[in-house]
Amino acid sequence: MNDVPLEEAEKLVSQFRPHSAVSFIGEVTYAGYKDIPASYLLCEDDLIILPEVQRMQIDNIEKERGERIEVTSIKTGHCPNVSAPEKVVDWILRLVEQSRG
Repeated sequence: MNDVPLEEAEKLVSQFRPHSAVSFIGEVTYAGYKDIPASYLLCEDDLIILPEVQRMQIDNIEKERGERIEVTSIKTGHCPNVSAPEKVVDWILRLVEQSRG
């Protein structure tokens, strides 16, 4: 949470629950992005998953899908739902509107 004040970030992180390590190293059993519309919110200031790594993930998704996906870049860190919730909500609402045609 490099874009959140330190005291707020520490408080929020202290509330996190452990994350399963298997989810990082285990085999994917179902890649939903192959079957449903997919979009990616790229966090330009992320220090956990660097933008270059995110772009590699996007490239892999596009290769597996056989088509490009919509990518929206925002200037936030790893937790935009905390540091810029309005940008996340606007992105989701825009995607919903697009899906309605």
